[in-house]
Amino acid sequence: MLKHLNLDEMIGITSPWANDAARRALFLSIAEIAALLPLIAEVHAELLSAQPASAKVSPALQQIITAADAVDAVHDPLARAVSSGIEADRHNSLSAKTPDPKRAQYGAEVQAKLLPHGMNIINASFLAESGNTARVATLLLDEPAIGSYLATIPVYDQTTLLDTTKRWIAVGAELGALERAREEQEAKEATKPLGKAGMNALRARWIRVVALVLTNLEISSAAVQSLELIRGPVLKAADRAGKRYEGGSAAPVEVPAVAVDGAAALVTSPVVH
Repeated sequence: MLKHLNLDEMIGITSPWANDAARRALFLSIAEIAALLPLIAEVHAELLSAQPASAKVSPALQQIITAADAVDAVHDPLARAVSSGIEADRHNSLSAKTPDPKRAQYGAEVQAKLLPHGMNIINASFLAESGNTARVATLLLDEPAIGSYLATIPVYDQTTLLDTTKRWIAVGAELGALERAREEQEAKEATKPLGKAGMNALRARWIRVVALVLTNLEISSAAVQSLELIRGPVLKAADRAGKRYEGGSAAPVEVPAVAVDGAAALVTSPVVH
């Protein structure tokens, strides 16, 4: 998940190692990672130079962000409406004068298919939300019985839960388009020169170095508290970033099989965080 960290998070991770006297001393006291500190200080300085002098958002980018937030404000209630509409129908089926447990069971199955992770989807990234609604659109085509079931559940504006679901799908597609537009606009505005290394190369270098730190800590005999003071903030930040961008799924970070830029690497097997 290191690859999902943004620039501010990356700087926040290595800043204590490079600048805080107490944390530097602790880092140097762990033999398995001490040799990496000069390289960490170097790549951290490069990150600082790459950080924009101003965090001001351009009008074009702000327009996209505002639009995406407005669409997301519709997406989330629609997702809740679909889920709660099915839930209400299930309970009504079980509490009817003539209970219909089969309908209630089918409703539970449909709910699980439309929202396999429950309402966690509304806390995912915009792209994840859009990807989920695209999956729902395909599901309705593949399993027409789901649409037929949703069409039997009325909602207050004289439509059905199928109509609500179709609106949810459309809003999700719009959200995905805006998120892609945001990424394109950010790429256009990312013009700050970085010398020989571009931003991608710099990020990759930072990831390799930090991954080596994490890997070497795995074989360290230092006190557990010392290991966690170095490792803990990295893992927590990476976990948050992974959930933000991929709903919690992790991708492997390949650690090179040789020393990085001349720094000693005690362990060189791949590490996943």
